[in-house]
Amino acid sequence: MKIELNRTSEDFSQELHLEESPEALELKAEGATFEKPIKVELLVSKNQDQLICHGKVTATLKLECSRCLARYDQKMTSDLDFVVDLTGNSSEGKSEEEGYFVADPSSTFFEIDDLVREAIIISLPLKPLCSKECKGLCPVCGIELNRSQCNCVREETDPRWDQLKGLSKKDS
Repeated sequence: MKIELNRTSEDFSQELHLEESPEALELKAEGATFEKPIKVELLVSKNQDQLICHGKVTATLKLECSRCLARYDQKMTSDLDFVVDLTGNSSEGKSEEEGYFVADPSSTFFEIDDLVREAIIISLPLKPLCSKECKGLCPVCGIELNRSQCNCVREETDPRWDQLKGLSKKDS
């Protein structure tokens, strides 16, 4: 994905609608599959020698629930805000970490693939859930508790308290 660098006009603004395949963006994330194109809507404004870019990245992906292991679709949106300096001079005190980039003076475009990939990866959930009410899997038999119930006996005790159980039987 590229932004055209218009160095001739003083002030301009344009709205970009970009779309790219996950393969072209080299998007890979453990437990996530990207099956639809990644969409970027970006408002680019030129102010003197800087491009000020505000927008959103939208992706639809297939995730695996961390409780029940079911695959489900999730639509994800992430903000994309950065500034591109067109002068070619890197300023002290400003860095890529702050969303400030210096464009190559000989280039006619600015590549945003890395920014889009980063926005998506950062927005991925740490523990994906198919729903807030997901019951997960039975720890005894492994059946998915969202679809059916099992008759397993689940005795949830802490083994550190087993010695105290023996004391109460001796006293009676």
